[in-house]
Amino acid sequence: MSTIGYRDTTLIGLPEQVANVIRNHHTAGTLVAVTAPRSVSPTDPRVRVVVRLVDDTTTATPPVRVTSLRTHITNRVQHTQRRRTRRRIVIAATVTAAVVVIGLAVALVYLVGHLVAFLVDNAALIAGLLAIAALILAALRGTTGSGKRHCPGC
Repeated sequence: MSTIGYRDTTLIGLPEQVANVIRNHHTAGTLVAVTAPRSVSPTDPRVRVVVRLVDDTTTATPPVRVTSLRTHITNRVQHTQRRRTRRRIVIAATVTAAVVVIGLAVALVYLVGHLVAFLVDNAALIAGLLAIAALILAALRGTTGSGKRHCPGC
């Protein structure tokens, strides 16, 4: 079941042209009402007519009863408030996520800076520990074998 709506259109033209448009709509069955022709200006031969036509492309808005007007206005206000609340939540979530990402980046830069400073300050100690580890590995390798292959095919 489709609801038929109406649309008002203003026609401006010579009386013959306006009459032709009105006749076409009357023949098509889309003409609902016509206002009396009014002159555009005292010196202009054109006339202006407002025509109400059947419009089945858009649905007609149902009439709002006076008893439900308060409910109708309240519902519209509540929908607007819900949209505003959703927007505020989205904005707050976006700002919070941005602050967290920036905070993590700052913390990472801070920790990397401290790691580099630690390595620079203790470079001699770290190099000494690596040298001792290399000597221990070389000594262990020397005690288990000569380092040569056990057979010519290997």
